[in-house]
Amino acid sequence: MKKFIVLTCVMALAAVSSAATVWNPAGNGITPPDTGLWGDAANWTGGLPGDTEAKAVFNVPGAAEAQVAGSYSGFQVVQGDNNPGGVLRVLNGGTITTVSDNWSAVGYNDTAQLIVEAGGTFNFGQHAWIGLNDGAVGTVDIFGTVTVGSMLGLGWGGSTSQGFVNVYDGGLLALANIHGDGSSSIKHGSLLNINGTGKVTLLNDRIGTINDYAANGLIAGDGIIGNVEATYDEATNLTTVTVVPEPATLSLLGLGALAMLKRKRD
Repeated sequence: MKKFIVLTCVMALAAVSSAATVWNPAGNGITPPDTGLWGDAANWTGGLPGDTEAKAVFNVPGAAEAQVAGSYSGFQVVQGDNNPGGVLRVLNGGTITTVSDNWSAVGYNDTAQLIVEAGGTFNFGQHAWIGLNDGAVGTVDIFGTVTVGSMLGLGWGGSTSQGFVNVYDGGLLALANIHGDGSSSIKHGSLLNINGTGKVTLLNDRIGTINDYAANGLIAGDGIIGNVEATYDEATNLTTVTVVPEPATLSLLGLGALAMLKRKRD
């Protein structure tokens, strides 16, 4: 009987220890300003995160930046869980994909930053919480591609939490859904900012919803609140949100069109 109890306790402890693996590259001799690779199992307390019940946790203060150079899947990614979450960077050619039945967070209840470089991809299989609970400040900088399989939430779960998503030139944020009331998916104090040629896509005709968020001061274009436009393409069933072109840009486009028309006539 005692042997059974001991064995049960050991199995329970093993289950708990395997439930999370913490980013701690210092244990592998890597400290700032050096960076560590996500794919090096020695940089994690419990080995590489997997896609079955293994949560990837970033909460070791002062840990070296984590860089993703290959393609990896994970059950859940949580940055800023009771301590600062540091920086997670997806490099050109790198991909992280989380499972579809669990959320991930950039800034659970502390600070965290996710950077997706041009050519990099981060696929949130389910919800993406950017700045989830009180005390959290989550920032996502998108130069590559970020997809969200379910709900997007910036500053979602707390009265003081903040989430910031910046989509830069060539970047894409592809969303499945946002809350339709014009304020819940991007709480006041948080911001979605689209820059240059960056764009946000959203399933279905959500022009009215996007306009509501913009009117509420929660979406910006090139840092200017409300400076975005939303269009709907019935063929693809996508709403696309981009920066409103500057008057000078529109003039140049108009001149270019006139020049092309003149060439055709000549």
